[in-house]
Amino acid sequence: MNEFKSAAVIAAAGSGRRMGGVSKPNIKILGKTLFEYVIGAFDESLVDEIIVVCSEDNEESLRALCVGVSTPIAFVRGGATRAESVSNGINATSRDIQIICAHDCARPFVTSEMINETLASASKHGASCVCSPVTDTVKHKDPITGFVSTPARDELFAVQTPQCFKKSLYLHAAAAVGDALSDFTDETSLLEEIGVEVCYIKYTGTNMKLTTEDDVPVAELLMKRREKKC
Repeated sequence: MNEFKSAAVIAAAGSGRRMGGVSKPNIKILGKTLFEYVIGAFDESLVDEIIVVCSEDNEESLRALCVGVSTPIAFVRGGATRAESVSNGINATSRDIQIICAHDCARPFVTSEMINETLASASKHGASCVCSPVTDTVKHKDPITGFVSTPARDELFAVQTPQCFKKSLYLHAAAAVGDALSDFTDETSLLEEIGVEVCYIKYTGTNMKLTTEDDVPVAELLMKRREKKC
């Protein structure tokens, strides 16, 4: 039992344009939709409520997949951008919610353990996020001079979800940036804009995000491997 009240905000309103027109939450991996994997992990976690940010096109199908979910759940409409969608979800949480856990439905490998660890870290530090080491050599091109540099890989990491943070910090940050909210591609960037120090939890396991159709067979292979270990 947590000493704080928390809510999950699941971003599931994507159109699936890069997935051949299929809404990402409805894509199936080994017979289960991405949404089922994600909602199952959050239902097993310590969150007190779940807000699903969906579209008009996929709400009905997602609601049908929530049969048997014991955690209180609500559905809200997404916005024009991811930032707006998450904001809509956060604004729909109960008044007594203290910690938000934002997660992209396109990441089906999330686990209840991962969620609970990130929640606990956010309760302690204010904001916390799962990340992974960068294995590729990354180049940076200065937009003004055109100079190309190579940052050290051990100084880089890729930001993922879940991202957890105190609701009060998020609301303060959103109010501070105003109409520029949609410019932020994730919540860690928004919080850091107002000086919040985010605790990054390095995760070396599989937590891939499905972006294109080519990612589906890779995800199936990784999911088979994970289920064999269970």
